[in-house]
Amino acid sequence: MNHFQSTLRPFLTIFTIHLLSIGLASICRADDDTWLNPALLKKRIADAFEEPKDCKSLHRENRIWINRDEQVVILDGYIVQREVPLELFACPAGSKEHEAVVAVLARPQLVHAGLLAINAKPGSPASFEPFKPASGTTVRIYALWLDKENKAQGTLAQNWIRRVDTKKSMPWDWVFAGSKIYKDEDGKEHYLGDSGELISVSNFSTSTLDLAVQSDQSNANLMFEAFTDRIPKRNTPIRLVLSLTDEAPYSGDNDKSKEPKHLSEKIPESIMKYLVTKKKEQ
Repeated sequence: MNHFQSTLRPFLTIFTIHLLSIGLASICRADDDTWLNPALLKKRIADAFEEPKDCKSLHRENRIWINRDEQVVILDGYIVQREVPLELFACPAGSKEHEAVVAVLARPQLVHAGLLAINAKPGSPASFEPFKPASGTTVRIYALWLDKENKAQGTLAQNWIRRVDTKKSMPWDWVFAGSKIYKDEDGKEHYLGDSGELISVSNFSTSTLDLAVQSDQSNANLMFEAFTDRIPKRNTPIRLVLSLTDEAPYSGDNDKSKEPKHLSEKIPESIMKYLVTKKKEQ
């Protein structure tokens, strides 16, 4: 062993021990720091939630339902991120989980079909140069889950998103932009929102649902981040309720006095009723 090797050896030993400690720590991490496989997550969701009552299933495996009379689409998913800059509020599982709070089991194309079935009107995604915001029917998005005491909880999706500049929750509404269909050389059609842009907070020309305001999609200028303190731990089963409203989307300024009441009101029972929990066997 030469002098260089003998000098380097203690540092290599320390580095190896450090790597081993990191590996052991990752094995022992709690659920909110662990990436679980899709099959286990799907089972966890199915074990937590019954199918919502008085709703029609669009795809049992994808866990998506509609209620035409009450104009809601219901999606099951799970918390995927709690401490990241955001481009999305929700994405389909297996797509853009690194920049979303919730991953859902249904593909955006199926969500689009569900929104059409409850009479939502697609507008158009955001366009650029010059900028034109997304348009379409206003959609209120609610997140429902069970807390540590197995009690039902609910919130508007806006409350899990924080503006980077003010550190306050995002106030703006989503609209049914409708994404786009691309036809390839073989004539096969592709729904572009399926690449991940289900419920966006950064404007994309492919979003199924997007904000009705301008939001920079450049990674260097993201306007939003996860509101960590308000979000349940990673892998928590989540039920999203997409509810139509006849109101124009809120896209106002920072004046709290002008913000619509729904941002501070209690979640309606008409929404909370869709969180149907599994009864545990005695």
